[in-house]
Amino acid sequence: MRHYALCSTYRAYVPLYRKFIRPLHQLNERHATKFAEWPWGKPSFNRLPPDERKDLNVLQLNFPNKAKNLYTTDPEMRRLLDSSLRWVFDTKLLALEPLEREAKNYAWLKIKEHLYVQLRDKDLEQQVKDYDISIANFIRPSDPKSLLAQLSNRNKISNESWEAILNTQQVSEEQKCKYIVGGIYDHIFQQEILPLVAPIRSSTNSAEDVDISNPAEWFPEARKWRRRIIMHIGSTNSGKTYQALQRLKQCDRGYYAGPLRLLAREVYERFKGENIRCNLLTGEEVIEELDEMGNPAGITSGTVEMVPLSQKFDVVVLDEIQMMGDSDRGWAWTNALMGAIAREVHLCGEKSALPLVEKIVKMTGDELIVNEYERLGELKIEDTSLKGGLKGLRKGDCVVAFSKKKILDLKLKIEKMTDLKVAVIYGSLPPETRIQQANMFNKGDYDVLVASDAVGMGLNLSIERVIFTTHMKFNGQEMVGLTSSNVKQIGGRAGRYKVANVSTSGPDEGKKASVGYVTGVDSDVLAAIKDGMTAPVEYLKSAIVWPTDEICGKLMTHLPPGARVSTLLLTLAKEVEKRSAKVFTLSELKNRLTNIEMFEHMDGIPFFDKMRLSNAPVKDFPLVKKAYIQFCTTIEQRQTRSLFSYPFSFDILDPKYINSDKYSLEHYESLHNIIMLYFWLSNRYPNYFIDQQSARQLKDICEMIIFEKLDRLKKNPYIRKGPPGGLRGIPRPSFVKHNRAV
Repeated sequence: MRHYALCSTYRAYVPLYRKFIRPLHQLNERHATKFAEWPWGKPSFNRLPPDERKDLNVLQLNFPNKAKNLYTTDPEMRRLLDSSLRWVFDTKLLALEPLEREAKNYAWLKIKEHLYVQLRDKDLEQQVKDYDISIANFIRPSDPKSLLAQLSNRNKISNESWEAILNTQQVSEEQKCKYIVGGIYDHIFQQEILPLVAPIRSSTNSAEDVDISNPAEWFPEARKWRRRIIMHIGSTNSGKTYQALQRLKQCDRGYYAGPLRLLAREVYERFKGENIRCNLLTGEEVIEELDEMGNPAGITSGTVEMVPLSQKFDVVVLDEIQMMGDSDRGWAWTNALMGAIAREVHLCGEKSALPLVEKIVKMTGDELIVNEYERLGELKIEDTSLKGGLKGLRKGDCVVAFSKKKILDLKLKIEKMTDLKVAVIYGSLPPETRIQQANMFNKGDYDVLVASDAVGMGLNLSIERVIFTTHMKFNGQEMVGLTSSNVKQIGGRAGRYKVANVSTSGPDEGKKASVGYVTGVDSDVLAAIKDGMTAPVEYLKSAIVWPTDEICGKLMTHLPPGARVSTLLLTLAKEVEKRSAKVFTLSELKNRLTNIEMFEHMDGIPFFDKMRLSNAPVKDFPLVKKAYIQFCTTIEQRQTRSLFSYPFSFDILDPKYINSDKYSLEHYESLHNIIMLYFWLSNRYPNYFIDQQSARQLKDICEMIIFEKLDRLKKNPYIRKGPPGGLRGIPRPSFVKHNRAV
């Protein structure tokens, strides 16, 4: 009965669709038949075989004889797909206007490219199984990335529904496939290709009308001020941040901008401990320090992404300014440098950022003052590699590796081979867990620290010696050599708080600066680390930027109707790099586009909300991505929901699972990221995501379980995971030339 009612609903809907919606699409298409140019650039087809990019008449897909995929092993699917492609080619590529014909040809190449990508995907079989069987998806096919999954599931909806969709009594397999493939082609033409083409009637419709050539001018309020830019440069443990914070304490209105949430909280707690009123502002956490009159504190400690560029300050401190060259997050530092409305902007970081800051300050018309600091305490590179292997470790050592699998492997091996107790720190650990591990190492509860490059920033650690296990790092695609900036940042953590015979002043006045040591596990690694530590400074070549909402809104109005947010971002990337004298580069789009793919089809989410959501902290865990889609659906449907109302496995947040291998460490890390993502959204959409108190209780329990699982670790949960690459047999990297610090 339920199935019949569903089909009846769509029987009623389909005639309306044919009468009103489809003619509207056809009308829009007819009005877009005269074109002038490609102002946003022509599409590229890098994943399509080169021969097929040139020859449109290739109607079949070409795979080697040994290739095994749905097209080569299923004769019936191959026959139906070939027939559907021929039908699309014969019926949809006709056009009188040359540019319209070119656009339709590009849509043809694009649908073939989508097919090649899907057929090469090893997870295609799972995608077919997981495909959402919805009649609405079949009425109007609109997901090119799921084309093969939709074709494979075409018979999961009833013949009665197909008869209603196709308006015929007899439905063949060929008709179903042609309808799906044809619908996807129309979607690609209208949504992926047409937005790149400018109609003749809109001759001014191009990016040239929006001036993005000088990002410094994106911030007109800051340009009204004559600011003092005070740059504090020096190596790790030189006291540069301490000097900037001393100035911040003296002002009425100020902001400390840190690279990490845990560092923002550390400054917040330090100020509170000194009876200095201070707010906390991060993406996931907002604490206002109110007086008896309800007025918030004038000083705020927060993350750099949260700097309010519309608010006036006396002093703004930007810590780790060299991060302005980071391809993913660098925009936050660059935008804050150019856009902070403050009398003084203090920049703390490496000397590598100085020439780029000088160029930007000339653009903004501000005054630049440079203070350079020497390291407090000596840093020595040892002449020999680690003697005796892991048995040669001693209390106070930090062993550096670059994957969770390797880090946990080393923890287990060290504890098995020695009497040393090992703490661990790596990027996907909750910041609170990282602080716990760091504090217990500093107090001596743990003897040795095994850490990733997350140790290089934002944690105060009592490290006597840093030992590199490798000079290579997996960048997501391949193993690459560490830059000299990587090596100096990590190696510089040695000797930070240990007692020696060198006096100091600054953040740890009364203590003594120590001698720090740096070495490698073997002679090859040590030789590469020496090169990195002694290499000349790698100066940043360009600053990463991200346009303001106003700039994005203006540019979006110049795109043709129906353009997607992803089209805007790709347009911005091209225009900024082309027209900003290469001083600026747009932020890495990979993570943003990955986020956008999950919600771009949700028409109920406004444009500026989509831009905001593209920057959400979604980690690359399957559970987290599924949760994010559900959160975005909540925003689209304007629902009010607590974290408990989602079908997540919070029932495993129970201490009884601490000693169980049923749920992995990664599972709990995923749950923690889901909870923090909920906080991030709750601070931006408080009417949709409610009950932060319950979410905070879940967060605390999750962090406790993660900490205990690490402490009681008996075997490596990531033993079959992680990028390839060992400690030996890898070519030494060159530290001479690099585009930017990481």
